[in-house]
Amino acid sequence: MEILIGVARAALPALALLLGGCVGEPIEAPESTPERIVAVAPSLVEVVFGLGLGDRVVGVGDYAKWPPEVSTRPRIGGLFDVRLEKIVELDPDLAVLLPGEEKLAAQMRQLGVEVLTVRHESLDDVEASMLTVARRLGVEDAGREMAAAFRSALEPRPLPDGGRVVLAITREAGNLGEVLVAGPGTFYHELLERMGVVNAFADAALSYPQVSAEGILRAAPDAVVELQPELMSSAARERLLADWRRLPGLPASGAGCLRVVAGDHVLLPGPRVTRLYRELREVLAGCGAGSQ
Repeated sequence: MEILIGVARAALPALALLLGGCVGEPIEAPESTPERIVAVAPSLVEVVFGLGLGDRVVGVGDYAKWPPEVSTRPRIGGLFDVRLEKIVELDPDLAVLLPGEEKLAAQMRQLGVEVLTVRHESLDDVEASMLTVARRLGVEDAGREMAAAFRSALEPRPLPDGGRVVLAITREAGNLGEVLVAGPGTFYHELLERMGVVNAFADAALSYPQVSAEGILRAAPDAVVELQPELMSSAARERLLADWRRLPGLPASGAGCLRVVAGDHVLLPGPRVTRLYRELREVLAGCGAGSQ
């Protein structure tokens, strides 16, 4: 699942489109190891850099922010506005893409550029992508090491007392009318399961449903965690949390279990999901969802 941070609120409901497809496309007898790589999705950029291959990356998507070295790479657009002429100018020999980028994949093949498609929907997908990309780029040992570290960092670590948790995604302060939340079949749901807590919207019909304040109250969460893609001031955090405190009878409000986790990593099912896992555990362990 790739979510481009600059269009996060619009893109999240269409997550299935972006993340569907096969884990890896077969590569037919490659003649040489790719040396000039482009990738649009931030999480895929992070995989390639995490394998120690940043020097081979010649172009990245507009929303790639990590690691810091990406700031020196030419920008090639976003999911919906890729600059094909810039890619041609960069003369890549491999494009690492998500299944939702099928239009770009077709264009790359027409230009004679090899395409490697990997999926970033589940945590297993992310781990598999590390191995697939590493194998194609000739650094299998680095891929195995990266995947092993990823798997170890995400080992199930149940909190002492599991509770019901709502993960609210990119909500604006002052608006509880349609709250985008993490539902079933998402990497967020997987993270909550590994912490031994209950996703309050695990039985939703959609992976990312939009629910009303009344729907949140019916879910009766012991904790609400706001996920925000940009760092926030204390005042901005307080404005978000104050909305929940005004909901009468919300268990999370009464227990003081309202939290914000912010940063450019919180929407990305990529290598830094390990950081999100750690941060979620920390905030939930400090409130009623994990320490009653």
